[in-house]
Amino acid sequence: MKRVLMEQGCEVVGQEDRPSAIVGAAHRLRPDIVVLDLDNGSSYELAQLVRGASPETTVVLWAREEDLMEVLEPVKSTSRLVSAPIVERLRGELSGQHVHE
Repeated sequence: MKRVLMEQGCEVVGQEDRPSAIVGAAHRLRPDIVVLDLDNGSSYELAQLVRGASPETTVVLWAREEDLMEVLEPVKSTSRLVSAPIVERLRGELSGQHVHE
């Protein structure tokens, strides 16, 4: 994931494994985007905590082994699903070329 982000020209400012560290980093760093692993069962709860810590941050829930990505944008109460091909869609999200489905 870090490689994909860096190839897209993104500056990766943090990489945390523990949920509390992710929320703390989001609060402290106020990143444009936080990418969470959708394969983790508590990702939705963590996404809400990240949004609370940094409301202006877009949260992307990405299932690496599936063709599915869920995007939670700032100020919106609902998410949008983005499907295959996932790496190209992630790159589009990172570059601001949103495809609404």
